Amino acid sequence: MNGSDGRSQDEIRALAKAVADVLEERGLVGTAEPRQGGVLKVADVAKLLGRSRPWVYEHAAELGAFRFGSGPRARIGFDLHAIEEWKRQRQIGRTSSRATNRRRPAKGRPGANLIPYEGSGQGA
Repeated sequence: MNGSDGRSQDEIRALAKAVADVLEERGLVGTAEPRQGGVLKVADVAKLLGRSRPWVYEHAAELGAFRFGSGPRARIGFDLHAIEEWKRQRQIGRTSSRATNRRRPAKGRPGANLIPYEGSGQGA
């Protein structure tokens, strides 16, 4: 079977695979996501969070890492659900801090330029 320009299906598939490989190398697309509940490697977590591998190692305890074996060079793994939960907690934290920063200063605080009105007990 040929494509509209005379190329065979095998040639089209080979070209598509080459394009996909280049995009993956450049970090523009990822490989298939790890299966639900699977153990993630440091590289997987780095890719999911958009961080470097050294960053993942530095924050391993915060991300809920666990060791495979004992010793100073034991591999570490991460639970996909724990990483997703960490991301949700971080997002919630950022959202609430942004909302706090947008609040107006309370009445009587420095910087609160309130306009006096009748019955407010101010000015007049």
